[in-house]
Amino acid sequence: MTYSLENTAHCRTLVAQFDHDRYLTTLYARQEKREGLYAIYAFNYEISRIRETVSEPMLGEIRLQWWREAIEGIYQDNIQNHDVVLPLATAINEFKLPRDIFMAIIDGRSQDLYDDSPENIAALEDYLHKTAGNIACLAVLILGQKDSKEPTSELASDLPRRLGVAWGYVGIIRAIPYHLSLKKNFIPLDLMEKYGIAPRKFLSPDDLGPVKEILQELCQQAERHLQYLSNNKKHINTDVRSVYLLSALTREYLKTIKKADYNPFRLMEKAGSFSRQWHLLTSALFNRI
Repeated sequence: MTYSLENTAHCRTLVAQFDHDRYLTTLYARQEKREGLYAIYAFNYEISRIRETVSEPMLGEIRLQWWREAIEGIYQDNIQNHDVVLPLATAINEFKLPRDIFMAIIDGRSQDLYDDSPENIAALEDYLHKTAGNIACLAVLILGQKDSKEPTSELASDLPRRLGVAWGYVGIIRAIPYHLSLKKNFIPLDLMEKYGIAPRKFLSPDDLGPVKEILQELCQQAERHLQYLSNNKKHINTDVRSVYLLSALTREYLKTIKKADYNPFRLMEKAGSFSRQWHLLTSALFNRI
C-alpha cells in the first residue's frame, strides 16, 4: 500500500499548524528528507494529544494500543490505511527506523493519561527521553543515518536525547496553563515538597511565589543540557544539524520565560516570534548550537 500526495500534505499541514517550531527547523533540512520528518512529527502530534480527546485513561490506552499495532503492522508489511501511518511507513522503510524507538515513545506517552506526577527530576527526564528525546533521535536517523559511514556512537545517540530533554522542559513550562485545564501536573513531587507545595495546589495559579522558584530550577536543568550540546557540537554531523537548531528556539523560549519572571500565565510568546525566527536563521548560518 502506498500513500498519496494528500497524505504527505496532511502531515506537513499538521506539523506546520500544531508543531510549528519543529516545522521551522525542517526548512533547514535537505528537501528529500523533509517528508520523513513530517511523518514522525505528525505521529508525535497524534499520540501527544490523546489525553485531551478521551474522557478516561482506559480509552487513551486503547488508542495507544491501536498505534502500537499500527507500528507493528508497518514492520510486518500490514499497513493501516491512515493519513499518518502511510507516510510513516514509507519513512520507516526508507530510513530503516528502529521499531523499539517508536514503542518507547508510545510507552512514554501512556504517562500523559494519568494524573500522577513524576517522583523526581530523574523520573521526569526519563519521560522526556522516551518522548521528545526519541523523536529527536528519529529525526537524526532520517537526516544522517543513510549517508553515515561510521557506526553510531554512544555520544551520537545521547546528543539528540539531550536536545529533546531540554526542549521538553521548556514545553512543560509553556504548557502549564494547558495542563491546568486537563488537571495534569508534570512538576516532580520532590520539587513541590522542597518548596512546600501540595501536588494539587500547584494546579492553582493564585500563589506563584514558590512555583516560580520551581520553574527556575527546571529552566536551569534545560540550560544544563543545552550547555552539554554546545560543548559537544563538533560531534554533530552537518547533515543532521537542522535538528539541533531546536536548541536555538529552546534558548529563546527560556529568555521569554525569564522575561515573564517565571510566570507561565504571562508568557508573551507571540511578541517574541520574530526574535525566535531570527535566532533560528543566525544559528543556521553561524552554526550556533
